[in-house]
Amino acid sequence: MTLRISKRVAAMAITTTVAASATIAGAAGTAAATGGGCTGPASKYACVRTVDNNGRTHVVFEAAFDPINGGADCHVRMTAWDDTDGWPWVSEPRPCDRGHKFTFDLPNPTPGHIYRTELRIAPARSDFEFPEIVTAPPLRY
Repeated sequence: MTLRISKRVAAMAITTTVAASATIAGAAGTAAATGGGCTGPASKYACVRTVDNNGRTHVVFEAAFDPINGGADCHVRMTAWDDTDGWPWVSEPRPCDRGHKFTFDLPNPTPGHIYRTELRIAPARSDFEFPEIVTAPPLRY
């Protein structure tokens, strides 16, 4: 009987420790962010913002464009940047003649880092030799 009670007490202690660790980790994900937002008209814009996802802060990168007639080789892509360490996430290119909305969710942003979203509209497959660039205001997390 004593052995069974000890197992229950040990299981409760482990569960409590795990729950406390999850709470601390959740609190770490709630750093204050400044800046961010959107740039560009409704027809082609880039945004970066924070969202609360069950108590954890995520950084969401978003860009969209309406169809444009840029020629057969025209394509558009979004890049999510961490300007602090140079890390990029680059989307697959999309043809200009079909509108598209890009979204990238960063579930583990780093405090003190600066994030931004960039939408590039390139007239040729040479990949952005003379692109039109729409850049969201930087977000300091």
